[in-house]
Amino acid sequence: MIHQPAPPEVIYIIRHGEKPEEPTSRRAGPAHSGVDFHGNQNEHSLLPRGWQRSGALAALFDPSQGPLRAGLRVPRMLVSPSYGDSSKAAQHRTHQTIMGISDRLGIEIATDFAKGHEPQLAAALAKSGPGAVLICWDHAHIPALASALPLVHGTVIPKTWPDDRFDVIWTFTLADSGAYSFGQVPQLLLSGDTDTIIAAG
Repeated sequence: MIHQPAPPEVIYIIRHGEKPEEPTSRRAGPAHSGVDFHGNQNEHSLLPRGWQRSGALAALFDPSQGPLRAGLRVPRMLVSPSYGDSSKAAQHRTHQTIMGISDRLGIEIATDFAKGHEPQLAAALAKSGPGAVLICWDHAHIPALASALPLVHGTVIPKTWPDDRFDVIWTFTLADSGAYSFGQVPQLLLSGDTDTIIAAG
């Protein structure tokens, strides 16, 4: 991650795309495996629908025609968790979900921090430079990452990210105070995506 003495103006956090259901004792094996970029089965990879979302997200954040959707900016930095080394990261859903954007923009995906190191990532973001940052993270850890950012006083972050929601963007926009205001943008990219946000309950 490149460090510059300025925070990003906006931070977007998304969850990875659709994944296989958790296996049960009755059903296991290939039915619960995603596929990698080459179509090989991999338990850590996206389902085909997740790959569809990856492509749709690339067009959402860098449209080939027409303007960006209101409230969104083209990211200049992409972030996903570390899984030990860069070759392993590419086998995981978080990396795969923003691979399309990475290829489209010619920006490498930074993988400097592992899941569970959200405070360290938030601290590094504060010095990562201006512009927009897009982070794809494990949904169980997204509330911790969001809460580690300097937030406008009184901001309420949902305590959990629902298991069945893959279609929301959390936005953090830098205010004059130096803290971030929180918002949510429904992706509305694939059939079945909803226009509701994640409740704070």
